[in-house]
Amino acid sequence: MNSNNILMKKVIINTAIILPIIFTSFFVYKFGITIPYWDQWELVPLLEKMHNHSLTIADLWTQHNEHRIILPQIVMLVLARLSNWNIFLELCTNIVLAIFILLLLLSILENTLKTTSPLLKIFISLMVFSMIQYENWAWGWQIQLFMCALGSVAAIWAANKWQGKTIGLIIVILAAILSSYSFNSGLLTWPAVLVVFLLQKKWKMKHILILVLACTATVLLYYHNYTKPPYHPPVLFFLSHPLIYIKYVLIYLGGSLGWNYYPPASEAVAIISLLLISLAILNLWRFDKQKLCDMAPWAGLALYACMAACATGLGRAGFGWQQAFSSRYTVFSLFLPLSAGILMRYSVRFNPKIKNKFLKNILFIIIIPIFTVSYINCYSIGLRNMRGMSAYTYTAAFCLNNPQTAPDYFLKRLYPDPNIVKPRIKTLSELGIKFKTNKKNE
Repeated sequence: MNSNNILMKKVIINTAIILPIIFTSFFVYKFGITIPYWDQWELVPLLEKMHNHSLTIADLWTQHNEHRIILPQIVMLVLARLSNWNIFLELCTNIVLAIFILLLLLSILENTLKTTSPLLKIFISLMVFSMIQYENWAWGWQIQLFMCALGSVAAIWAANKWQGKTIGLIIVILAAILSSYSFNSGLLTWPAVLVVFLLQKKWKMKHILILVLACTATVLLYYHNYTKPPYHPPVLFFLSHPLIYIKYVLIYLGGSLGWNYYPPASEAVAIISLLLISLAILNLWRFDKQKLCDMAPWAGLALYACMAACATGLGRAGFGWQQAFSSRYTVFSLFLPLSAGILMRYSVRFNPKIKNKFLKNILFIIIIPIFTVSYINCYSIGLRNMRGMSAYTYTAAFCLNNPQTAPDYFLKRLYPDPNIVKPRIKTLSELGIKFKTNKKNE
């Protein structure tokens, strides 16, 4: 292959990787919600305190549901201060955070596979920038989930890049702290990274001990004066309703490729992904344990997704298994099919008993068309839901100008309790913060 052909191939591959970013960015520009929506109204009291120079660490430390979102709140407050709360900057920040997640995943792929298939790189980009997580793309408040996911991926990336080195341990701890104090699921970064440490076998006992101590300190601080939200179902709900809990976990895990509101599809994606990961790990264990160590980051990411599903199910399954369809969770669940595809590809490739090239690729010849159909369906569903979410919200945008006379029916589209949102609209007016209320969604 001459240099021109090589260059052309690189251009095509890089274009295919970048296109999902471009499409998602366009839809965020077109349908992103740039007025305060639901949880974003919780930022208003903090904006008022920041304006009055009375904002304290205690204000940022206060729980939001079951989460400590101190770091995302700092980012949102800084963006608001710099732009007079232009929420579009939050949407742009989500895109930037997702790009960093993509770059770190691509770096992990390069470090673990050495020679990588272009299809795997495109696969990662498609998964990270899928429209199935439309809620995260449409809503600036979801900075917390992207920061959490970024911290988790960064921790596993650092553990793999600097195996057994102090610099790696430091970055792992900092990234895990970022994840932990961005969203509750971030606490699971610690055990996921610990498994990576143990699989890689290059980390000394002192490194593992420091990681465990840092994890313990983070968790104890996180749950200091912690109170369970009273309106959440009991944590032990799963004991009396195990089938609902299992269904919830499977739907959560398969959400990134499962068809929306069709449980069998999501459950099938989860079960097949778990089966492929199990077979891949068993295959690598039998034929080359060193290669299993090399693939530790993908096992860690898959474990992280599974733990996030199980932990979320403990707190939310009582709302019904339908709640697992929430598109926000796909920023975490996408790690499961992603890891399944990469682990299986790697294990088949290095299986000495499979020498025929066709046999090595037959699994992917079967899976790729299924993935394509499922992905296109998920993408179209996500795009349709994002458009509908945006249009529904903007029908209530006029309330920002006339909160006292606006019907509660419309105010509830902005926030569940009109009696809370009305004085907060007044606060924003006093702070000189205004929003465009005439956005058109075609």
